[in-house]
Amino acid sequence: MERKLNQLLNFCYFIVFNLLPFLFFPTNIFAIDVSDLQYGSLIGRDISFFEDRDSKYTIADIRANHPNVHFVPSKQETLNFGHTSFSHWLKLDLRNGSPNSTTSILEIDYNNIDEVDFYHPISGETENEYEMFRSGMSYPFHVRKSIHRNFIYKITLQPSEVKTIYLRIRTMGGLILPIHLWNQDDFYLHDSKQMQGLGFYFGIMFVMLIYNLFIFISVKDVSYLYYIGYIFGLSGIQLVLTGLGFQYFWSESPWWQQNLYVIFSSICMSMSLLFAKSFLNIKGLSQKLNLILKMGAALNFLLLPLIFILPRNVNIIVAIVLSVPSIMLAIYAGVFSYLRQYRPARYYLLAFTMLILSGLFVIMKFLNLIESNFFTDYGLYVGSCLEVVLLSFALASRINTIKREKEEAQAKTLEMQKILTESYARFVPRDFLSNLGKESILDVKLGDQIQKEMSVLFSDIRAFTTLSEKMTPAENFNFINSYLSRMSPIIQRNRGFIDKFIGDAVMALFDKSVIDAVRSGIEMQLYLKEYNSYRNNRGYDPIEIGIGIHTGSLMLGTIGAEERLEGTVISDTVNLASRIENLTKIYGSKIAVSEETVAEVKREGSYSFRFLDRVKVKGKMKAVSIYEILDGDEQESKSAKLETKEIYDKAVKLFHEKMYRESKAYFDQVLKVNPKDKVTALYLKRLYALANQVTMRSVSGYANS
Repeated sequence: MERKLNQLLNFCYFIVFNLLPFLFFPTNIFAIDVSDLQYGSLIGRDISFFEDRDSKYTIADIRANHPNVHFVPSKQETLNFGHTSFSHWLKLDLRNGSPNSTTSILEIDYNNIDEVDFYHPISGETENEYEMFRSGMSYPFHVRKSIHRNFIYKITLQPSEVKTIYLRIRTMGGLILPIHLWNQDDFYLHDSKQMQGLGFYFGIMFVMLIYNLFIFISVKDVSYLYYIGYIFGLSGIQLVLTGLGFQYFWSESPWWQQNLYVIFSSICMSMSLLFAKSFLNIKGLSQKLNLILKMGAALNFLLLPLIFILPRNVNIIVAIVLSVPSIMLAIYAGVFSYLRQYRPARYYLLAFTMLILSGLFVIMKFLNLIESNFFTDYGLYVGSCLEVVLLSFALASRINTIKREKEEAQAKTLEMQKILTESYARFVPRDFLSNLGKESILDVKLGDQIQKEMSVLFSDIRAFTTLSEKMTPAENFNFINSYLSRMSPIIQRNRGFIDKFIGDAVMALFDKSVIDAVRSGIEMQLYLKEYNSYRNNRGYDPIEIGIGIHTGSLMLGTIGAEERLEGTVISDTVNLASRIENLTKIYGSKIAVSEETVAEVKREGSYSFRFLDRVKVKGKMKAVSIYEILDGDEQESKSAKLETKEIYDKAVKLFHEKMYRESKAYFDQVLKVNPKDKVTALYLKRLYALANQVTMRSVSGYANS
């Protein structure tokens, strides 16, 4: 009996909702005329919907007028289904009442929807043929037919044409559907203005975040850190809600778009409570309220691990539910502090009132307590902008107060420290102190040390002793200072620092990048040409320098006694860099580097190099490989070496494989093209010695330096 009654009810529904409209009305009587659209018309009342609780129906079932499918006309301009996890089918009839074809844009001005399937009749096909365009938070952003933060669909109708559009929408959470039908030109004008507004909003938020970050770095007040976290969370919420985050930042990760609202909400609410606790000095006013604020922040933080445990719709509900008491608690803390005559509370309440009111509007919209309107849609942007600006002013005012309190007490100390620092900086590099973790020379103690990976550069003037003998003591010092004053800025410009001057030699350290050391060496060699021109104009002899670079672990620290300290570097890395610089004299190279250094040059790929030799240097049991950087050579020399590099590399490889006859043939080819190649000449000299059976010691290829 009950089964027959259900069948009868289904039949009645079918007659009332599906058959009668076709018998008494033309099929397009309720269709929207797209030729007469108002600016961004909300068409909620022109849409009928069907709630598919089991998400089991397909477009074929919908089009076939399944007996259980009953579309209900909407009574809302903005469809609001509240918190739901069901599928909803929407039906919309459109017609073109003009003599010309039209293109309209259907926009769902709400982007946090898991699944949106848009069904559009295929032109030229039978009435039941539809094509589907799938999008939503469950899919990567690029699958959308139109790349836009909202769901938009272009619909073209020929003169007098009628189309029925279907949408299947499913989400877990609040489902609000402000659906607009636009003239194409009006939409793009509106969208441009809206993007300008959003750009202005996020620009303000970004500036405020950076502004307060710099303040935090400056004053180290934890209130600013909490406030930065709060701005970050609030901005993140807006990036999620506007869809801009999904479009530009995490477009290939639907999981982030589905869960970031909860993550950012957790950060925003917890940081706002911690900020209230710190900024309003709640701990000094009430231990009980201080504990409540800390517990509120902890509860909001617990949302973060819950996203991996609970279903997403549950997390969203929890996040929204927690937001309400968190906001009320932040208000109460401000009022409580204000009533106890804490002056900064005035700024706090003024700034937060705007945001709190707008935030409550948004939450009530999600809870389906009020209709969507201007305040629910845009109030949070205005309120949050005013809030962050006003509260930043309040924080800045607090900085000034703290500054005035400390200014007199610190003035003499700071002045003295400045004088001492500037005096000692001429003897101890600032970078040396920085690597030791010291802000001032006054903080340095005997035994301070650190181990670090660095590149060491040694440079030395060739034949300096001979040159020095021609000059008086005054001329010697003038020459050395003139030379060093020109080379030092090159090292500093490339983020290095000079550890020590050893007569005419320079030892420099580079802790940022190996390439900095190589670039510095190249620039020193290239500048030397200009410096020699300057010397030549004044009647002085030109000079040459050799540069050696090695990269490895070294120890920086202080040695000496309590009354006499000296900063120094201790490491085999330093010794090897010095030995490599000495080898430039033997091989006639301007810049020689170790295998550890050239490995980074290979990866970076900006500079040219070639293998020199495997040599056994003093202090090393095993032979080390050394390379020549070509970019510091004169252009003619560099070009010749690059031209012969392939032949040269074969010759060197054969030499070290003891295939001497074949090696000599290649070296002869190199020398024919580049007669000035000293390295090639050195190898040929060794081959000549081997041919004449000179002792292995004299031809071993190991250079002692």
